[in-house]
This record gives sequence, C-alpha cells and structure tokens, in this order.
Amino acid sequence: MPELRDVDEDNGEFWVGNPFMFSNVKENLSAYERNGCFLNDQNGSFLDMSYLSGSDNRGDSRTVVSTDIDKDGMPELFVRQVGGGALVVYKNNFPKTNWLTISLRGDKSNSAGIGSKVIIRAGDLIVQRELYPVVNFLSQAPANIHVGLQNHAKVDSIEIFWPSGEKTTLRDIDTNRHLRVFEADGHTESL
Repeated sequence: MPELRDVDEDNGEFWVGNPFMFSNVKENLSAYERNGCFLNDQNGSFLDMSYLSGSDNRGDSRTVVSTDIDKDGMPELFVRQVGGGALVVYKNNFPKTNWLTISLRGDKSNSAGIGSKVIIRAGDLIVQRELYPVVNFLSQAPANIHVGLQNHAKVDSIEIFWPSGEKTTLRDIDTNRHLRVFEADGHTESL
C-alpha cells in the first residue's frame, strides 16, 4: 500500500504498507510510550499504578484482557504486544476479597447469554453488568461476568434480564465461586 502523505523521517515517522511486516522492519507504532495502569480510588479519581505494578513496560501493547486463570477469584491481566512481542501476564496481587463469577446458558436467548443485563445486590453493594465479552486486537475475554464483592460473604440477590425478555432471580447465593445459570428453568450449577 502506498504512503498516504510524505513521511517526516526527521521526526521518526515511518511507513509500512503491510502491518504484518512490523516485526521485519523493527519499528514500533507506539513511539516508545510506556503502558499505563490506573486504579480507581472510588472518589472520582484514578491513581497511577503503572510503575508499582510493573505494567509500564515499553512493549508496543495493543490489547488487554482480564480473566482468572488460576481460579483464585483474582483476575489476571493479559497484555498482547504487536509485531510478535511477548504475551505478558500480570498476576493480581491485591488483597483477596469475596467474589462471584457468573456464566450464562441461554435457551430462548443466544446460548452464551450475550447481551444479558445482570444486577447483583449484596448488603449495600449494587453491581450492574452487561454480558458483552471484550473483543480487542487479536483477543477475546471469556463470556462471563466477574464481580468483586468486598467483604460480603453472601449475595442477597442476582437478577438476570435475558435478551429474550425473560428474567431470572436468584436469592441468598454463596460467594467465592463460579456459577452457571440456565435461562430455561433458572437452575444453577457450580463450576
């Protein structure tokens, strides 16, 4: 593919007609920016945790996906670099809290329950999520909902609004587990 305009090589610009050739030309689209990681302080601001977390590497990162690979309830971050760089996994070392992961199995809706709205209530905590698995550059997150529940050992209720218009309500649910919910009859199973 031809250049779209004149390339300013004095400013470090370059052109690669085929994006799959970046690893061959040894260039970096990021212009050497560092990755960032920010922690929500729950007061309307974010704390820059980039250096402390080790996530401020100089890789040309293009995607991040969060999933719990070691089943401890603390999702890890997977960061993919463009041009064949390493897949970097950041282990979640925050203090453990209670959690719940929910997978959906649709009947009238699609089989994974994509598009469902889920409302979780535990004491004074209300968490709302919609099931839309993250799809990024060359990656996709699992089709489930993972929520942190602070110090709540039980969930008072889970309301699932399925794409079909059906509603499932569950009550008095134990935390710290992966739960599959079936649209057909509202039954659950632990994974």
